[in-house]
Amino acid sequence: MTQPNILLFMVDQLTSFVLSAYGGKVCRTPNIDALAARSTVFENAYCAYPLCAPSRFGMMAGRLPSRISAFDNGAEFTASTPTFAHYLRAEGYYTCISGKMHFVGPDQYHGFEERLTTEIYPADMSWTPDADFRDYNCDEERAYTFGVSTIDTVKDAGPVARSMQIDYDEDVIHHAKRELFARARSTDKCPFMMTVSLTQPHDPYVTTRDCWDRYDDADIDPPRVPHIPVDERDPHSQSLYYHYGQDKSELTAQDYRNARHGYYGMISYVDDLFGELMQALRDSGYADNTVILFASDHGDMIGERGMWFKKTLFDPAIRVPLMISHPAIGPRRVREPASLLDIFPTLLSVAGIPKTQIKTRLDGKDLTPAMQGEPISAPVFIEHIDGGTAAPRVCVRDGDMKLTVSRAYPAQLFDLSSDPCEQINLAGQGHPEERRLTQVVEETWPLDTLLEEIIQLQVDRKLVDTALSTGREELWDFTPRPLTQNTSYVRRGDAFPDVERRGYLKSTK
Repeated sequence: MTQPNILLFMVDQLTSFVLSAYGGKVCRTPNIDALAARSTVFENAYCAYPLCAPSRFGMMAGRLPSRISAFDNGAEFTASTPTFAHYLRAEGYYTCISGKMHFVGPDQYHGFEERLTTEIYPADMSWTPDADFRDYNCDEERAYTFGVSTIDTVKDAGPVARSMQIDYDEDVIHHAKRELFARARSTDKCPFMMTVSLTQPHDPYVTTRDCWDRYDDADIDPPRVPHIPVDERDPHSQSLYYHYGQDKSELTAQDYRNARHGYYGMISYVDDLFGELMQALRDSGYADNTVILFASDHGDMIGERGMWFKKTLFDPAIRVPLMISHPAIGPRRVREPASLLDIFPTLLSVAGIPKTQIKTRLDGKDLTPAMQGEPISAPVFIEHIDGGTAAPRVCVRDGDMKLTVSRAYPAQLFDLSSDPCEQINLAGQGHPEERRLTQVVEETWPLDTLLEEIIQLQVDRKLVDTALSTGREELWDFTPRPLTQNTSYVRRGDAFPDVERRGYLKSTK
């Protein structure tokens, strides 16, 4: 097989639990299901950080976000950080992105040769959290709700004619399809690496009337773990309760159903767009020589335990779909834990780049052996520090055991083989795995100094952001290049019917 094309399709805030490929019973996703049927499905894949920008930066760099100073949605992704796009471009791939990657800072490419759309969120540092949260007097004050979703977006759930996210995602798919067709018509036959990244099914949980009506209210399943009263939750979950403003507005059982209904509708909408892109891949003649990856940056609690959104280390917020379809490799399912950090070395392996050429330190592992049936046994690492969290919380999953540790919150140890919903905390009970995994944590993170490093970086970024927004404002928001429509159609000297025939692409089913 010649060097394959690569298509990375990303979505935002999709927990793996709702997809039928991962055991979900309600959500209807025929196009994603079709991909799963021909893919290696990683059943226990995790993000490295349950927040958009840090997770995406870590994925692109193959590094734990804390090791590239990506602690929040206002963190700069530095231009000197190598990404998989840099490596693939240096290897001769045409690299482009259509959609969201949440880049913050003056570099808005990070190895991509072309960007087809703008970002949906700001490229400046204005979303840096308030570093003075340590001075607040109580959990309610410390869990400030700056720059976050609030419980109001749960109550907003329902059908809409349009939304900002619908507008953005339609634009993303439109430009991605045009790019595929343009490359199919061009004389440039170098392989491509295209990233197509949607912003749905991120809250608010609103979707089109068509997608809403695909589900009956009576069919919407309740959370696997029902609402837990706030005073019975673990201390960090109590902090998030205030962080998301749940103390300000009581949710009814119907609110829960509506939000999950809207979430499923958004996922069906995503599935429709994914289907359009797969048809464009077939119509452009690339389907038989393209490796396709499907992933999400993090998950969503969608009401589990009475919790919403992300920023927690319970599995619904950090377990993500990860499927890889390779034309030369048959489908299989992999139970061992995997990580979004594994995408970097996996893409380079798929492209045929020898490990000896990879000079960058990586925290991920190559998944191509697992795609061919070989076992993988490395632990996966997850971390979080952001609003609603007083100190870093870090997590390691090794096999079926999962340990979460923090200097500010009690440890949590779960055996996911017997307790998949994480309801029985084994920490502090002499479990033989706790000491071993604690040692792994201590060797991976400098927990005694990490908080001060984070706070100093946030203080510095706040100063820089204030300065750059004073006087002549410096904007980093990306503006795509205009379409070359003046040269795309019939012009002087073009002869019929040859000019029309050059635009033909064979229709496929």
